[in-house]
Amino acid sequence: MANYHCAIRTNYFHVKDSELFRQFMSCVYGADGSIELWEEKDADGQATFAFGANGGISGLRDALDVDEAGYDVFIRGLQQHIREDDAVIILEVGREKLCYLVGSAEIITCNGLEQLDISDLAQHHAAIMLGNPNWETSLDY
Repeated sequence: MANYHCAIRTNYFHVKDSELFRQFMSCVYGADGSIELWEEKDADGQATFAFGANGGISGLRDALDVDEAGYDVFIRGLQQHIREDDAVIILEVGREKLCYLVGSAEIITCNGLEQLDISDLAQHHAAIMLGNPNWETSLDY
């Protein structure tokens, strides 16, 4: 049995309140250690944030209910901080030996979540290129 190893990183994005967001992120923990948080000013001098981690995000530490401290709770908490005119894109790359290679993107807004998988996207576009909407292949083995 092999272990899954991954890394995540986001784009830079705007939040509603910088100090409240920093406090929220101080409670986020990763599978392989801490989450790195970066801050930069945009062209208008407003604070933008990005974060990343080796091993992905596990959830929120110091949550009242341990069963409710997982990744879904992190996403719902993150959504409360994202400005209405911006989005967070969490890119993940990972592998388990050479059997499974993962590339994904989660697009998170203050009121929505969309997940994209590179394997699904590649298979879909290959089917279009071949002119065969039913074309399939196995990418995991």
